[in-house]
Amino acid sequence: MSATADPRATIASTEVRGTKAQRADALHDLGVAHAELGHLDVAARFARRGLRLTGQARFHLTLAWIELDRGRREQSLRHLDLAAPHLRGPELARARCLRGLHLCQSPLLAIAELTAVIRDLKRYGDQRWLANALVGRGIARCAVTRLDAAERDFAAAQTLSQAIGEHGRAAMCLHNRGFVAMLAGDLSLALRRYEDAAKAGLDSASKPEALVDRAEALLAAGLTAEARRVLAPAEQLLRRCNRHVPGLAALNARCALRDGDPGPALRLGGEDVEFMLAAGKLDAVAAHRFRGPVRTRALGWLAQARRSDRRGALAACRAGLRLLDEHHGDWPRRELTAHALGLARTAREVLHWSEQHRTSTPLPPDDPALARALAELRRARAFGLPLEALERDVRRLTLARHRTTPETPVPPELPLVSFIVHEGRMTAVTLVGGRARLRVVPDPAELVRTARLALRAGRPVTTDLLPEADEVVVIPDGVLHAMPWAAFGRVHVLPSLRHWRPSSRGGRRVWVTGPRLRHEEVTALRREHGGDVLVPTVESTLRGLEGAGIAHIAAHGHVHPGNPLFSHLELRDGPLYGYDIARIKNPPEVVVLSACESGLARAFLDAGSRTVIAGVLPVPDALAGPAMAEVHRLLDHPAEAARAVAHLGFSCYGTGTRVAACSAAANDVPVHSSWSAPTDAGTSTPSATTSTHGPWFENGAVAPTAVTAGRAAGHHGRDEAPLPAAATTLPPADARTGGHRSS
Repeated sequence: MSATADPRATIASTEVRGTKAQRADALHDLGVAHAELGHLDVAARFARRGLRLTGQARFHLTLAWIELDRGRREQSLRHLDLAAPHLRGPELARARCLRGLHLCQSPLLAIAELTAVIRDLKRYGDQRWLANALVGRGIARCAVTRLDAAERDFAAAQTLSQAIGEHGRAAMCLHNRGFVAMLAGDLSLALRRYEDAAKAGLDSASKPEALVDRAEALLAAGLTAEARRVLAPAEQLLRRCNRHVPGLAALNARCALRDGDPGPALRLGGEDVEFMLAAGKLDAVAAHRFRGPVRTRALGWLAQARRSDRRGALAACRAGLRLLDEHHGDWPRRELTAHALGLARTAREVLHWSEQHRTSTPLPPDDPALARALAELRRARAFGLPLEALERDVRRLTLARHRTTPETPVPPELPLVSFIVHEGRMTAVTLVGGRARLRVVPDPAELVRTARLALRAGRPVTTDLLPEADEVVVIPDGVLHAMPWAAFGRVHVLPSLRHWRPSSRGGRRVWVTGPRLRHEEVTALRREHGGDVLVPTVESTLRGLEGAGIAHIAAHGHVHPGNPLFSHLELRDGPLYGYDIARIKNPPEVVVLSACESGLARAFLDAGSRTVIAGVLPVPDALAGPAMAEVHRLLDHPAEAARAVAHLGFSCYGTGTRVAACSAAANDVPVHSSWSAPTDAGTSTPSATTSTHGPWFENGAVAPTAVTAGRAAGHHGRDEAPLPAAATTLPPADARTGGHRSS
């Protein structure tokens, strides 16, 4: 077993004794083993002892590698110069490999040199150093964005390392393939490869640069707090190993920049496109929009938007978003949509860009590793153990999942009010009878507080936020998510237009009762409505919810303040998390959560449920049973059911229409759509085609159709004319060229 394949075993079993040659071999093996584990100071001491003992060139090579790993290029080159005159054959090819790695700052020269070295190493059959040379060439190819070629080099090096039993090196090559995916903008693939590399044996304690790469991917995904949590131990390990990563200061500065502090970025300056953007160098950054990694190009489009007139800025925002969609990118998505939203002039444009701007935490697909991580988290909570590390594992596994394409939305045929918070101001777009209105909502937090107090006191709740109509679709934002909307009538509360699902498949009823409830509501409800009572454990509940028509869950709920998918319902064997709901392939059509503020309504809607009836206020035990009996009596019209118990803080989330209401409305009122998407100037242009499905937003979003004319009581915002031809529808830096070597 070589010192690189199992460095810990080498250190444990090797003693420096015997003949001069034996002592030299032992010192060389110990130096290489400690270098593999990141103990660079210890490794250098063994290599120097061997050099003093024998003067052999191989110790100069080891010291050259160690100094290169430390970032000390001059010292490394000095050792190479001392070694070169004494080297022949395979050892000379190894020295040339090290010189090629030194050239990575001039990547084209490095590619040429390492390509020649690779031919020599193949001829000598030196697989270990051949893998090193392939990794070096992969790094150089990353620097010039030849990502397909870099992927091939890292994959070949991984196969070679695996074949010679050096599994830690193979894991490092897999990690480098994750780095290639990050440069390509595929953060899902990058994070999954980083995760797989860690499972395959990559030791971040000896290779803390791997943590730096992971932090960079998390930051690119917009998870600044997560990136900081990964960076902190990486910095400590790098100091302990006496290693230097050139991009570390820049990464910390980018974290500060995302938190609203441009100071470190401005002090560092340099050619980093994000720092140049912070310094206002728009022309220089905009020049990158056609070349480089995805993040760099997206920043280029953001700079182009900031330096252009309104028409050009909106076009640049659309181009940047298309780029991120093609490559599963997340950042700077919200910066692009925020800029476009700030340029929106009309209600139609505000509605379109607010849909683009809304944030969401996508549910991951069903995954055995995620299920195991959630089970560990439940076990830790049951025994009162620390949860932070386990929650971090769940988040990491979730981030490493592929982004799924959102389902095609269907427009609601009801009046719509869409709220959006932008630059500290709440704006409402109201669409009724083909007329769109735009208004500013003053002090929305006070409106929510007043409504909740009135509800608790049993007083009537009034508002001028909604039009006078039989049913209204509401898309809240900010503090308005806590508004008891059903108190204002038949209100359908959507996270976004994509969550409107008019179809209904029906199915059986299922009932779940969690522990420690002071009231028992399910027995009487089941006696009246039938259905199956599920065993209240997580796995049994998930199996029972699969394909159900109506699911009633009576359990205590807890809202997680930092991550809604860690909100949960208490079951017999532990929490049912929002992440668990992602494991349901066919979620219930209608879900009734009689828990107090479980925070899981959004998770069920994201999973595919049509309707969720849930509360935002604590429900007195004595009132829970009668209230739920009333809900199930009216459940064929969920919005009406929620309205009946609105005094207890319940609302209807999702599509709360009757099963046949949508098709009937469509037959009664034909919808003509002679409409094209808003132009950059905010005007509309009639189209030669007519559709009964309503026009499409950009990127697949759909505007709602208003078939119920109504008067927007109290709305004093800007009116827009009805749509033409009787239409009632509305469309609306550079990355660190990292990667890691293996010696």
